[in-house]
Amino acid sequence: MPVDRCAVAMLAYPGGGGFDFVTVNEIFGVDYSHRFGSWYRTRTCGLTPGPVELAGGITVHAGYGLDEAERADLLVVPGWTREHEVPPRELLAALRGAYRRGARIMSICTGAFVLGHAGLLDGRRVTTHWSMAPLLASFFPAATVEPRALFVDDGRILTAAGMSAGMDLALHVVRGDFGADAAAALARRLVLAGYRSGGQAQFVDAPLGVEPDDPLPELLDWLRQHLDQRWSLDSLGARVHMSPRTLSRRFHRLTGMSPHQWLLRERILAAQRLLESGDEPVARIAVRTGMGSAGNLRHSFRREVGVSPQAYRARFRAGGRRAGTS
Repeated sequence: MPVDRCAVAMLAYPGGGGFDFVTVNEIFGVDYSHRFGSWYRTRTCGLTPGPVELAGGITVHAGYGLDEAERADLLVVPGWTREHEVPPRELLAALRGAYRRGARIMSICTGAFVLGHAGLLDGRRVTTHWSMAPLLASFFPAATVEPRALFVDDGRILTAAGMSAGMDLALHVVRGDFGADAAAALARRLVLAGYRSGGQAQFVDAPLGVEPDDPLPELLDWLRQHLDQRWSLDSLGARVHMSPRTLSRRFHRLTGMSPHQWLLRERILAAQRLLESGDEPVARIAVRTGMGSAGNLRHSFRREVGVSPQAYRARFRAGGRRAGTS
């Protein structure tokens, strides 16, 4: 059964990214409990209660102050558009206090700079908008900045790249809290990709459009329906009349991953859905998803998801979700 709602603080402050705030609030701030049995309890928190003008001329009403944010289970930090300025001290203190108490903290785009000034990035893998990654790395050299990632989950500190990647990260949080099926259902409702392939490299300088006669999108759809089969580069290349080398190059250009990495991710997602929705033995799920054996599935599942298949099933099988912290 669902447990008490996870308390989310959407932080609003002058210089905060308006797009970041509005889009992610559509995921955390709308009550979807009628669909999923429970949902987040979200509050908009400003430096003080009252109206807050975000970047881009968007004004939101903060019904709560930073004291409420410091008590939250998950704090959402939108972009900080004044990258060369230090954020307000009271904001940084609230973030540090929430983290010490065990909260998760999620930044979007240049919100990573706020986390850096709060001292929360040291020794962590993080990301931000690709154009700001060198500056973030120079400001906070104790962090490992990954400019190609759409988002990075480094335990209780989660960072997303520019703008729409905040929704990718928010869906990732939903996937961990409510399960793969809930995240996929919400993505469909919001007309979003449940899991966007590739990283920021596909957006640098110019988007890489898909050619009208490119067979790879159709191949990806077909593979999702045939995950139980074993595939090699040779057999995949033969299916789309490409050499293995050409296939690998085109595959990485489209998805940001190798064929092996992409197939593993899809197989793990399929295993998550089967664990949530039925009682099949892990060995049978391994066969159905192409993982081969229960041992292979357990090893890869733990590495990718962070828990064993059995623990994942126990967490989500009854429609429950984990506690607000991780």
